[in-house]
Amino acid sequence: MIAKISMAVSIVLAILVAVLWFKVSGLSAGSSAADSVQVAPAFAGDNGPRATVVAYVNGDSLNTKYNFIVEKSKDLDQKMTAAEERVKKEYGPRQAQYEQNMRYAQEHPDMSEAEAIALQQDMERLQLEMDEIQQREVGVLQKKEAQLQEELLNRVNQYLAKFTKERGIDYVINKQSEFQVLLYGNSDYDITSEVIAGLNAEYESEKQSK
Repeated sequence: MIAKISMAVSIVLAILVAVLWFKVSGLSAGSSAADSVQVAPAFAGDNGPRATVVAYVNGDSLNTKYNFIVEKSKDLDQKMTAAEERVKKEYGPRQAQYEQNMRYAQEHPDMSEAEAIALQQDMERLQLEMDEIQQREVGVLQKKEAQLQEELLNRVNQYLAKFTKERGIDYVINKQSEFQVLLYGNSDYDITSEVIAGLNAEYESEKQSK
């Protein structure tokens, strides 16, 4: 009754892979406009722009090997199963009554107008209650999933902020089957294993400290 909610990772790491070229012209050396122009540090040197370093992370591997995702996915699956049981418990009797009303209407086409109106109102009530039950449970699960997605992005981005600074990396791209940004990547620039190992180490340390 409730569609399975996946924990697909759409990691917004950084998709800007083109080097941005800034050219400042037409400004005199003594003009106030020149003083207000801020040139990006990568382009401010006398020798021109420095080489940009781009690496990538395999999002599919991150999905299956990052312990935070694995554990939280299992937890979300358990919550979904529990929600389905609650829906079945509350939804089932109402559905049975709705179907019983339908059969009664078909078997008694000559019922009075008052009886027909009362039957119709009862069926509308049952349908409204069934819709509310599903919407309530699905809404709770969707909210939980959104919170997990936000936490996941924060964790990955915070770790990559440190990792890229240590390695001198400018951009990290997500290479994933469901979210294919990178069509080809030289495996020499695949930092997936290091990133997963670092993320798992941080996550385990965090759990042990609690």
